[in-house]
Amino acid sequence: MPAIHVFIISWRGQHERAAAIARSLATSADKLSIVYSDPSGRPACLEGLPVIERDNRLFWADKFQACLEQCAPDDIMLIIHADCRCDDWPRIVTRCKAGFARFAELGIWTPRIIGTPWRLERTRIQRIVGSDCSIVAHTDGLVFALSPALYPRMKRADYSGNLYGLGIDWLFLCAAYARGMTAISDEAITVRHPISRGYSSANAREQKRAFLNQMTTEEQLAYSRLRVHLRKRHIYHKLHWFAFQRWSRQQATLAP
Repeated sequence: MPAIHVFIISWRGQHERAAAIARSLATSADKLSIVYSDPSGRPACLEGLPVIERDNRLFWADKFQACLEQCAPDDIMLIIHADCRCDDWPRIVTRCKAGFARFAELGIWTPRIIGTPWRLERTRIQRIVGSDCSIVAHTDGLVFALSPALYPRMKRADYSGNLYGLGIDWLFLCAAYARGMTAISDEAITVRHPISRGYSSANAREQKRAFLNQMTTEEQLAYSRLRVHLRKRHIYHKLHWFAFQRWSRQQATLAP
């Protein structure tokens, strides 16, 4: 079984949480690094912990490249953003190891994440019989693990015009499916994430579109198929919502 190298992504305001996660994983992770940036240099709370400092003017794309640079070619890369919450971080590592040990074609592993637009109800393609896992059409780049087989592709990508890193999750997801691999969400463990973003969504989306132009033909085909699945689920949820609203109005009319 390959080693698990955990990378905790931290930035100003999140370092205490990053340190707490690192301490909780001290005996669970085979290797551990905190990838951080801060305008004032290394925070005191990170002293004594394995850290990788990055330019504070840069964002997620640069930190992801740091993970790619520092992860050994045969290690599984498990990334955790420090603003996420989990009741049992060591179990994240345990479940991640179990997923890669069980599923031979696993490209991306992720826990169930609450607080993301990519709800499991929207992304699930099918449940895996006899397990707590589902094959999914999308994961979010918040807490996830990548198979080493994807590193060469992700290292070839050009991140220079994608400051915020939107679309990185789409690239590794489509790269996996284009290569006959799968993405799995493990429903046996849950991570919570606050719904927030500290930068311009419009700029990030524009950079994402340019970034995804570098997909290969096979990756573009995978992207189209996965987006069709998500669109169908999205339409279903909208129709369900409208039906619920209509039913609610009818109930209000009938109420005494």
